[in-house]
Amino acid sequence: MLEIQANHMNELINQGVALGGLEKNEEAIACYDKALEINPNQMNALYNKGVALARLGKQEEAIACYDKALEINPNHMKTLSNKGVALARLGKQEEAIACYD
Repeated sequence: MLEIQANHMNELINQGVALGGLEKNEEAIACYDKALEINPNQMNALYNKGVALARLGKQEEAIACYDKALEINPNHMKTLSNKGVALARLGKQEEAIACYD
């Protein structure tokens, strides 16, 4: 049963990535949310949900996803970089620089 859930979760994440590539970010977020229902600590789902939210201009929500992902892996470079971009878009330059550092 756990293997089936893990496979389903990975399929949802992959589907979300594909939808994001088609600029269907709302649909991608729905996939990531379903994956996070299976495992709320799934790093890739959190990171990619943050990316989709940022694409929709929802920087604060994106940062919340990045923060959850960074709780799991504090040194994930892509997450730190994307969080920095989102912070910069909100005019929080000092916080952005800290992420880049």
